[in-house]
Amino acid sequence: MENTGPSTAQLKRWAAAIQARGLTEVAIPLLDVLQVWGFVGSQLLWMIAPFAGQQTLASLAAALEEPATLRQLQRYLCEGEEKGQ
Repeated sequence: MENTGPSTAQLKRWAAAIQARGLTEVAIPLLDVLQVWGFVGSQLLWMIAPFAGQQTLASLAAALEEPATLRQLQRYLCEGEEKGQ
């Protein structure tokens, strides 16, 4: 299984989806926690991937393994918050 993270476009789509649901205020601090514990979560996703569809979970699991990716998503969310004010 190749470990490829989400693209910039995909991260922006995730940020837009989080913002559209009004979850930005919850997601930003949660991403801080995931930067520390994300590896554990990613391992759980890799274990259930064969049962839930590998393509569906692969980019999310890869993102959880990379704190830099989570920080980038957090930046997109913060930028969206600034534009919304």
